[in-house]
Amino acid sequence: MGRFVIFAALAVLLAGCGAREVAAPAQPRLTRIDWLGNQCFRITSSLGTSILTNPYAPRTNGRTLPDSLKSDILLITAERPDTNNINTLENQASTLRGGVGIGFTSLTGVPIRGVPVYRNADAPSMESMNLIYAWTMDGIRFCFTGHAGLALTPDQLSQIGPVDVLFISTDAAQKKEIVNQLKPRAVIPMGASPGSWTVGGVKKINGPRFSMSREMLTPETTSLVFSK
Repeated sequence: MGRFVIFAALAVLLAGCGAREVAAPAQPRLTRIDWLGNQCFRITSSLGTSILTNPYAPRTNGRTLPDSLKSDILLITAERPDTNNINTLENQASTLRGGVGIGFTSLTGVPIRGVPVYRNADAPSMESMNLIYAWTMDGIRFCFTGHAGLALTPDQLSQIGPVDVLFISTDAAQKKEIVNQLKPRAVIPMGASPGSWTVGGVKKINGPRFSMSREMLTPETTSLVFSK
């Protein structure tokens, strides 16, 4: 009788193991990227945290930003009308610009590093400074170079670190050298005509926005080109 009870208990336990539900595979975290013209992008994480880059003055290259524009974080790379129109935002975003943007900080849970580069490295000044921003969102390492146009120094490369997605101006004098230095898996050319220069394979984005995950990045460098 005792053995029967033991065997019955084992049968119940085994049956319970067999009925255990298998966990569903985790869904990839999608980051949404909206191109708003020129060097202005809104990058929004899967949690809804948004970063806006370089809002421009009305009618810059024939474009004007939409009304009711909001963002959690605002990144300004240089103090010039085509990159620093902060008045276009409807809300008060956490803003990095100028000297405040240099170095490491964490805003709304997003770790961001600002790396200064200068048009004339022999005579650095705030007027000639451009900030390169690097941050991690949804497991993707982004780098936004603004109007940086010259090859980077070893110290600047060390501060930027690994790059998955690189935003780079089509007007950068040494854009090919910068891409070769940072070795991104995806390049987003930016400017009035983003398709005027590409590197590696080309994937055209139909419309002003798309979503991506780390799993979607290819081993080879691919240019992601937005249509006007």
